[in-house]
Amino acid sequence: RNLNNTGRRRLMTSPEATDAPPASASASASVGYSQEEKEDAVQSFWWRKPIECMFPDKLYDGQFQNPSTERIYDYDDYVMKTPDPFAVLRDEIVYYPPDDDKAVYGIFVPGLGQAESTACRRSRRYADRLETGVANLNNGSFLKKNPLLGAINPALDWIDAAVHFVGLSGSPVIRNAAEFVLYAMEKERAINVSADSHGTILLGRALREAKKEFLRREAAGCVLPFSDRKSELEERWETKSREYVNVVLFGNGYRNWVVGPKYIFVNIDTDPLTTAVGTTPEYAERKGRDDMAFLSFESIFKKGNFEAHNMMYTIELLRETFVRNGLAVGDFPALYAKLQEGGVERDRPSGAGAIKLVTAEEAKARDFPWPEDMPEYTWTKDFKDYLPFAPVKEEE
Repeated sequence: RNLNNTGRRRLMTSPEATDAPPASASASASVGYSQEEKEDAVQSFWWRKPIECMFPDKLYDGQFQNPSTERIYDYDDYVMKTPDPFAVLRDEIVYYPPDDDKAVYGIFVPGLGQAESTACRRSRRYADRLETGVANLNNGSFLKKNPLLGAINPALDWIDAAVHFVGLSGSPVIRNAAEFVLYAMEKERAINVSADSHGTILLGRALREAKKEFLRREAAGCVLPFSDRKSELEERWETKSREYVNVVLFGNGYRNWVVGPKYIFVNIDTDPLTTAVGTTPEYAERKGRDDMAFLSFESIFKKGNFEAHNMMYTIELLRETFVRNGLAVGDFPALYAKLQEGGVERDRPSGAGAIKLVTAEEAKARDFPWPEDMPEYTWTKDFKDYLPFAPVKEEE
């Protein structure tokens, strides 16, 4: 790695130097780490200080966080300095649902407009409903308490996402995700990564950076020019990344996905972001990307309603799809294999073994197993005006 710690404030001299209590990776509720404890866990680059002072959540950009305890783990000066970063990830950082066997976990990059505490709450929901372990790789927000320009402040996250989309700016998330993917491939360890919304843009760019660095390392020391070995090296990347890198994307907003990793795209078909700038089944077909698997659910919302982009709804449709197809909830490898083998039933009506998606009619039915607290995860305040299904508790 070309980065060093020059100019970073020294808060921990080694992974063992922290006096914070050990994180319980399987706890079902946050132990309430204070903001001061979270801030002290990060050793920030000096040149990021101005933006972190103005927008405090940016301090956590690219840092690991346990969604349950909300404890922050510095990527460079804690996780990657340990003898086995995967062990730290698995045993300290990942939140597992209650009674989970802890066999499967993944790294998750949240979407925009969420302070770290909100992202943790949504990730706990993700883990609980899809019965899988989750560790957050934070995507810092420009949101802050009592902003001077209240009307402009929320728009900064959208501007940031647009800048990332066109590739004009980097991010600690991109750097750290790329490095960890490469580390996993180097150690021949399977890695599961997922992302939502803006997080998919960052993850997509991270995978491109990982490929670029992989090719650079593989070409180092070779006598032949890179151009003469490019096809061979790219094939090596595709083979190795396909073996070790698994990607699940919710409400994606990116199209330039590198060939290699196994991809599952999950969205509601009227998701405004995905239909406008993301990867859809139609786009993949035009590009000849048969390595991509899609679950695109019929919309339960009116066209243009941004609630179709809300991952908290998508995971409920996905959970029920696992159940109805006889798959263990959260078994993404089995889901990918079945999608590659038989596709989706509505796309291949005669295909044997095709995945049966939950339809809009089924999702709107009164007996569909929506959690009773769905209104708490709904963005629109007047949810009763458009949610056509139960359960919505009547006000007393």
